[in-house]
Amino acid sequence: MKHKNRILGYAIFFSALIIISILLQSSAGASGNESLFTDYSLSQITGQKVIWREDVYDPSMKTNVSVLKIDDIYFSSVSGPEKAVLGYLASTIGNECYAEGSKQNVKCKILTALNLGYQCSDETKSFLKGWFRSDAEVIKQIDNCKPTIATTVEKTFDEVKISSADNTIKVELKGLKLNIKENSASKWSESLTFKVDGDKVTMTERTKKK
Repeated sequence: MKHKNRILGYAIFFSALIIISILLQSSAGASGNESLFTDYSLSQITGQKVIWREDVYDPSMKTNVSVLKIDDIYFSSVSGPEKAVLGYLASTIGNECYAEGSKQNVKCKILTALNLGYQCSDETKSFLKGWFRSDAEVIKQIDNCKPTIATTVEKTFDEVKISSADNTIKVELKGLKLNIKENSASKWSESLTFKVDGDKVTMTERTKKK
C-alpha cells in the first residue's frame, strides 16, 4: 500500500509539472540550518529575479515539464531576513514538494535551497518563528502550516523578484493555481512588503493583484 501511495504521489507531482508547462506554452503563444541570527544585512538589490520557471525535457516522460529554477549565487549568500521571508513563502506555497519516505517528511525545492528542513517541520517552524516572533498573523500561519504536496488543486510559484534595501524587503510574486483533475491552471500575483528590525521581520503589506 505504501508503495502504491508513493507511485500515486509521484504521478500527481509530475502531472502538475506537465500542466504548468502546457499553461505557460499556451500563454506564450497568446502573449544545513545555521544559527537563526547570523546575518542581519540585506542584499541591497532592486527587482532581482531569484525564482522562475523553465521548460526542461524529461526523457522518462518524453515531454517538456515546467520546473522551478533558482538563482544559485543569490541563494548561496542570502541574508537572514531574506531567508526568513522566502522560507515563510515556501512554507505556504507549493514549490516542487514531495514526501520523502513519509507524509511527515515533505521536501521542497526552495526550502532545500535555503538549507531549511522539511516543510512544516519543527526545525523550519522554529527558524521562521524566531524571525517573525513579533508578527502575530504570520506566527499563526506558521503554527497552522500544512505540507503543500500536489493533490487535485495546488498553488505554486511562477516567478519571484526581490528588492531589499535599508530595513525593507519587497517581494513581487507571480504564481499558478493548478487543478490537476480538470487539467487546468490560472495565474495569480501579489506584492508583499516586510520591515526588518535587527533580528526581527514583520510583514507590513500584502496586496493581491488580478
